[in-house]
Amino acid sequence: MLPPINIHNSGVIVELPVGIYKVNVLGGWGVTVGDFSFKLTSLSNGKIIRPKGTIWRVQYYSNCSRSKKIFSLDIPKRDRYKIDFINQKSLKVKRSNLFIFQLIEKPIPNKNIEIVIE
Repeated sequence: MLPPINIHNSGVIVELPVGIYKVNVLGGWGVTVGDFSFKLTSLSNGKIIRPKGTIWRVQYYSNCSRSKKIFSLDIPKRDRYKIDFINQKSLKVKRSNLFIFQLIEKPIPNKNIEIVIE
């Protein structure tokens, strides 16, 4: 498993073996994705891989923190990839997904939001 990546750190290089990965946002279960996305660019051939949105946003605990699956990634070839984040400001995360708590809870500051690829 890769360490958490802050969504404002575009240009991070990660090495991923072949497989299907889940992309979780850390910090809470009340997640609004909006237009947020990212792309992985292969360093060996320049091929771009984009994540696929999930229908079922499953809740987990990742890195001892609440997390929610927001994307899945299909990696066809082991390679090193550069991550470029898109529309980071539209991603909103609140600790709880319960409606009553979301009314009174403030979202996690956008600059602190991290994702994990597992």
